[in-house]
Amino acid sequence: MLLLGIDVGTSSIKVSVVDGQTQKCVASAYYPETEAEIISHKSGWAEQSPETWWEYTQQAILNANTSDAYDPKDIAAIGIAYQMHGLVVVDKNKNALRDSIIWCDSRAVEYGEKAFKNIGEENCLSCLLNSPGNFTAAKLAWVKENEPEVFKKIDKIMLPGDFIAMKLTCNITTSISALSEGILWNFQKDTLSDEVMKFFGYDKSIIPEIRNVFASHGELSEDVAKKLSLKKGIPVTYKAGDQPNNALSLNVFEPGEVAATAGTSGVIYGVSDQLTYDKQSRVNSFAHVNYTEEEKRIGVLLCINGTGIFNKWIKNLMGSIMSYDALNESASYIQAGYDDLFILTFGNGAERMLNNKIIG
Repeated sequence: MLLLGIDVGTSSIKVSVVDGQTQKCVASAYYPETEAEIISHKSGWAEQSPETWWEYTQQAILNANTSDAYDPKDIAAIGIAYQMHGLVVVDKNKNALRDSIIWCDSRAVEYGEKAFKNIGEENCLSCLLNSPGNFTAAKLAWVKENEPEVFKKIDKIMLPGDFIAMKLTCNITTSISALSEGILWNFQKDTLSDEVMKFFGYDKSIIPEIRNVFASHGELSEDVAKKLSLKKGIPVTYKAGDQPNNALSLNVFEPGEVAATAGTSGVIYGVSDQLTYDKQSRVNSFAHVNYTEEEKRIGVLLCINGTGIFNKWIKNLMGSIMSYDALNESASYIQAGYDDLFILTFGNGAERMLNNKIIG
């Protein structure tokens, strides 16, 4: 049995086809070949087009198919990982109403801070495990105030991976893990947060149907299956944010286990069985992929926004004349801290580690 994995990243869409029995990768591809654009209409803003994600996803799958390493019709299920905290809004016809406000966008900080104070700091931390900060719920508040005509048309809100699952299946779902990363989940009551919804003035109808992370989130539509040479009706059986997904891929499930990764951002992600939180919300707590009401599994996430994208900054500084491999080769000859030069890899939006400050 073959499985198709899709990663909705900030810099590209990656796909892999894996043999379910041997767990070996049969083929991989990504698109585009250069870093995907981050749209920044103003300083501190960061957006990407959901429709462009979908175009890239289709192209990446088609590129993997051309490897001739497998028969696309043998793929039996699809899993999706995605960049966390982004906001996608669609109308009743499932059309995106605007570009996605992605994770490193900083415009919603003041909306989150206002909610933190008005709902109550201790109430937020003990129930949400976070300040509403600069997360999805606060991003939606910015849309509500600044783009009221868009807000009126919203039928459902979702995260980036939910959008790709919707395009594959025509079905919209979410999970406790996804809602927790949007700061919309009350861990004390194990339900959607009434406090957050009421404070921001959101109707519960905008929240998709909640399903388990490991569950059917819809079946591949006939039109999409035909276009991608896949079988109609195969299920999307998994959706999770990129950091919980990275932990899953490293078998990090139980309390005390830790995963670390660097993509556009750099993350350390540990698992706890306690409803733990940082009083300053610099380190954030979300429901892990195996979270249940009976067995709490909390992913404790420390994120530095600029870690990986700092490489792009250096490349641009060099006039883009050197490849990443050449940059790495040149850097390998220089000792860390040479001539007292040290780099703090912040500067890609509001930094949670620094209380949501934008330090540039």
